[in-house]
Amino acid sequence: AVQLLADYARSIGVEIIEEQPVLEIIKEGSKAIGVSTTTGHTYKCGHVIVAAGAHTPYLLPELQPYMRATGHPVFWLKPNDPMPFMSPHLPVFMADIAHTGWYGFPFTPEEGIIKIAKHATGIQVHPDQDERVVYESDIADMRSFVAETFPALLDAELVYTRRCLYTDSLDGHFWITPHPEIEGLTISSGGSGHGMKMGPEIGTMTAATAEGSTHDYSNRYQWRHLTAEMAGKEECRFVK
Repeated sequence: AVQLLADYARSIGVEIIEEQPVLEIIKEGSKAIGVSTTTGHTYKCGHVIVAAGAHTPYLLPELQPYMRATGHPVFWLKPNDPMPFMSPHLPVFMADIAHTGWYGFPFTPEEGIIKIAKHATGIQVHPDQDERVVYESDIADMRSFVAETFPALLDAELVYTRRCLYTDSLDGHFWITPHPEIEGLTISSGGSGHGMKMGPEIGTMTAATAEGSTHDYSNRYQWRHLTAEMAGKEECRFVK
């Protein structure tokens, strides 16, 4: 999906500069005028949009009281008999996700696996400094779920694990908003596990915000001061 979007962007004249991780926002007074990168390059612009995913609260530390990067376990299992796990026999599934957190995808012939993951609390991680390691306790938890839900996968080979990164806002809502103190700076982040699902709408909402306009969820996604007591609970996410 990301590759298709990149190809489309290039086809309409967007210049995509790769391998240039942003180090900081360059400001002139209280106005954002560009970015500098870890390789020593500088890029000037008329408006900065930070859509940096899990790196957002590190690029803009003032967001750390309201936003953090979390890691959630993902498992690839190779079934002994893939047929029962192929679409349409097995669709994309959610297994009482509000009370278990478990969801997954049918057998993928290209990789020869089915993917199972947990949409839950996760653990706080740094996107660069921490290893995205899945613990033995996570594996045991997954095996327990599989034993109850997909017994035929109980002996399936576990071929790959990792932690999927979320950019969790404290209340679970997106953060698509102008910066309250830096002119010419818009933030588009805080996906809280919903970024891919909301992909078709995020660009439109972000563009409207950057252009000084509004959209249907402008009030919900604006810059807001949150406390632990204001933390939201998503109906389809298992949060302990």
